[in-house]
Amino acid sequence: MAQDLLPKEVASEMKHDRELLKVLVAFILGCGGKTLAESDGEGARFSSSVASSAGSGAGPGAVVVTVASGQNRPVGLVVDGSSVYWVNGGTYGQTDGAVMKVPLGGGAATTLAAGQVGLGHIVVDAANVYWTSGVSQAGKGPGLTGAVSRVSLGGGTPVTLVSGAFAPAGIAVDSTSVYWTNADPASVQCDGTVMAVPLAGGTQTTLSSGQDGPLAVAVDGSNVYWTNNGGTVMKAPMAGGAATTLASGQGSPTGIGIAVDATGVYWTVKGPTLMKVPLGGGTATTIVSGSGQYAYGMVVDGSSVYWASYGEGTIMKAPLSGGPATTLVSGQSSPVGLAVDATSVYWANYGCPQDGAACSAGSIVKLTPK
Repeated sequence: MAQDLLPKEVASEMKHDRELLKVLVAFILGCGGKTLAESDGEGARFSSSVASSAGSGAGPGAVVVTVASGQNRPVGLVVDGSSVYWVNGGTYGQTDGAVMKVPLGGGAATTLAAGQVGLGHIVVDAANVYWTSGVSQAGKGPGLTGAVSRVSLGGGTPVTLVSGAFAPAGIAVDSTSVYWTNADPASVQCDGTVMAVPLAGGTQTTLSSGQDGPLAVAVDGSNVYWTNNGGTVMKAPMAGGAATTLASGQGSPTGIGIAVDATGVYWTVKGPTLMKVPLGGGTATTIVSGSGQYAYGMVVDGSSVYWASYGEGTIMKAPLSGGPATTLVSGQSSPVGLAVDATSVYWANYGCPQDGAACSAGSIVKLTPK
């Protein structure tokens, strides 16, 4: 498996940017041996400052608050009604990654699971936190020794639901099952899979196979939706059945972020370009079109789409129906994971500029109102 298949505009910059992408997605060769698209566009510039400032698009009286600091490369992030949860990717190839939580308003951070490696993606339900992890052949990022795990919201002994998964990347959860994507184990064949396992563990179900580098995944009550690095957006019935292509020709990499609401599927393409297609398929439309960077941590609410632009250090927002993008917050230290609730937007500042020792420059931040 090739280990350094990163877009040129990222790989040519600081090692920090290579680390970040390896944690967030499993970078693989596409079907037939094609690599990720290269570009001579501007690369990400790491900023060591965390001089938060509410942008012109923030609500009246908006306040930026750091709810947790001193974190070792935080990446994926989610919220529920009481807490913010995130994964610290940790030092690559080392077991110092962790699953963390802190009250929505800040306070003492709690370690829910320590001794982790290769963390990147996280989801939560009413009882547990779930995440994907693993180490590649080069000892960095998701890969051959991948796993899907959970731990109680209150802490305790982590439970491994799935072991031996290949490059598990995106993860989603509903009332019965955990869903995740496995990258292509043959590296040059369309052998990626979309999988499910009961919340308590047990028999794994393959919902779709023969996929070209599946990455992000989302679910609703009937279907599972995912993006393929090869440039397609897909869906398949949870009950089993053939996969349907909702959009194709999206470029590479497609879908570092994906979200679903009652009417459509939303995803990101390098740019950052944010796209939408109806749940039942049809014409894909562009919500936001940009150039040069990636949109991480994309989420939607009833009216807007939000994303983190890690290269520019900004938290962004645009109407779901399309329209100008607005900057909610600037001056962030490589923001990645993103979540929203009824009043606020939350994000993880990766914060660590280079390979090597453990880092404590990461932070979890929120903006109210959003």
